[in-house]
Amino acid sequence: MAKKAKGEKKASIRTRIQKEVLLITLIPLVILGLITSYLNYSSTNAMLEQTMKETVEIAAERVEWEITSYKNIAIDLGTLTRMSSTSLSEEEKQGLIDQKVALYQLDRGKLIGADGIAHIDGTDYSDREYFHASMRGEVYVTEPTISKTTGDLSIMISAPVWKDGKENTEVVGVVFIVPEESFLNDIAESIQISGGGSAYILDRAGTTIAHKDIELVKSFSNTIADYEKDKSLKGLANIESRMIAGEAGFDTYRYGGVNKFMAYAPIEGSNGWSIGINAPTRDFMMETIVGIFITVFIVAIAVLIAGYIARRLATGIGNPIVQCAERLELLALGDLHSPVPEIHSEDETGVLARTTVKIVSNLNEIIGDIKFILAAMASNDFAVSSDKKESYIGDYETILLSMREIKYSLSATIKNIKEASLQVSAGAGQLAEGAQALAEGATDQAGAVEELLATVTNAASQMEASAESAVNTSKQAQEIGDEAKNSTEQVKRMTEAMERIKEASSEIANIIGSIEEIADQTNLLSLNASIEAARAGEAGRGFAVVANEISKLANQSAEAVDNTRGLIDTALEEVKNGNVIAEQTAGSLYEMIGGIENIVTSIEEVAVSANEQKESMLQINQGIEQISSVVEMNSSTAEESSAMSEELSAQAESLTSLISKFKIKSGS
Repeated sequence: MAKKAKGEKKASIRTRIQKEVLLITLIPLVILGLITSYLNYSSTNAMLEQTMKETVEIAAERVEWEITSYKNIAIDLGTLTRMSSTSLSEEEKQGLIDQKVALYQLDRGKLIGADGIAHIDGTDYSDREYFHASMRGEVYVTEPTISKTTGDLSIMISAPVWKDGKENTEVVGVVFIVPEESFLNDIAESIQISGGGSAYILDRAGTTIAHKDIELVKSFSNTIADYEKDKSLKGLANIESRMIAGEAGFDTYRYGGVNKFMAYAPIEGSNGWSIGINAPTRDFMMETIVGIFITVFIVAIAVLIAGYIARRLATGIGNPIVQCAERLELLALGDLHSPVPEIHSEDETGVLARTTVKIVSNLNEIIGDIKFILAAMASNDFAVSSDKKESYIGDYETILLSMREIKYSLSATIKNIKEASLQVSAGAGQLAEGAQALAEGATDQAGAVEELLATVTNAASQMEASAESAVNTSKQAQEIGDEAKNSTEQVKRMTEAMERIKEASSEIANIIGSIEEIADQTNLLSLNASIEAARAGEAGRGFAVVANEISKLANQSAEAVDNTRGLIDTALEEVKNGNVIAEQTAGSLYEMIGGIENIVTSIEEVAVSANEQKESMLQINQGIEQISSVVEMNSSTAEESSAMSEELSAQAESLTSLISKFKIKSGS
């Protein structure tokens, strides 16, 4: 197991040195390699993006210029005065067009009348879109289409023929020209940014209208439409969707298992056309990839060199350290005899080796001397002294001083023990006699404590019964107080009812006053009626009888009101007396409740006091039980002390015999 630990430590220190050196070298090299590779790749990519964008913009401008040139030719023909002149024949007008065709190397050209008929050959163009657009005064460029007249793939560029050659007046016909069939393809073929690159043009529907592969044009290839059947075209279809939307940009995609770059831009002045330039990434990135491989190779070579240097450095520094560490580890395990490694270098590793030799030899002498002194002391010889005093240097000197102190201290202790053993032997007998007397007294005390405990227990039981009775009495008084409070509430409600009766009686008195006033008014009216009947004579006789009856009725009402008033006044007086009696009754009840509450409070205090006395008696009971336990323990301890004192006397005699065997140096 020790050899395995040594091997692990040796490998560990070498590994650490190698790792540190390798990391110091490897990290900067790797970072430098990554940065260099990234910069090469990104700069190449950025330069390529810029170059392709500029190229596609130039190509778009070239197509725009070509289309504009052809538009200008058609516009120029449409503004010729002779083209709208009625004095020239159709053949002469066609001759003018043929001259332009020959001059600009066009495929053909023709004049169409306002009715859509080319009178030179009778062909009907009235169903053509470009004819209608130019009749509205527009210059129109068609998509590449199969000509109905020639069957060739053609681009028609039409312009209005203005009356008398004056623009924005009256359109009297349409002139169109057809550039050479391959003029767009020629532009696409001329743009080649790399050996595997190509350029092509899309119309606003995404159909290829120019490509170095003419068959793609004739077959009206459309990647966006083909994507519905072939999902591998997703990347290219997305780019072409942005192209026909009029966007310009740079992107990458995968087509036919090859990664490609793509730059695209709209063609201004066209009918929504867009041009794209693509190239395989390997055509441009191969040199960059080679550069990255070279950088990786250089980094790998540098790492190998650094590893070799690190290994040499680890061996030169690590081996001496490992050897010295292994020897010190053996020393820590108590090995003083194994050889010390010999290292003859003049650096710090040599100093470490020489210091290790000195430590081992010095410790060997000190341990041997300590072994000699302790062996003598183990043989009861405390007069021994050190033979290697010169080895105890530095902090080791305290070891020698400590051993001297131990020797002197043990010698003094043995002397004192010898003297004390004699005194212990003499006092042991006296201790045994005293312990026996203590045990007898403790037994008597235990009996008295048991009688006291029984008395206190009986008193505690009686106090607990008193406390329970006080608590029950307190509860009954509390219930009586609650009933008295309920009676007070009922008296209060009765008083409130009496007050409401009083208020109702007052309202009835007011009503009776109103009835009395009505009776007086009725009596007055009957009197006035009697007077008027008397004045009327015989005619008012019947009316006088009625008035007399009304007067009697009014008098009867007045008498009834007086009787009712008397009864109500009597009732109000009785209600008033009832209120006084109710208030007095309530006051008496309140005083009685106050007294009951005082009684309840006193009973509760008695109950609390009884509980406290009960708790005190329980505590006294517990204290007496503890005293009883202590008394029993003292009795047991006294008996044990008596036995121990006898044994102590015997041990003191034996100790005196043992101490006499030690050899102690006299003096200091």
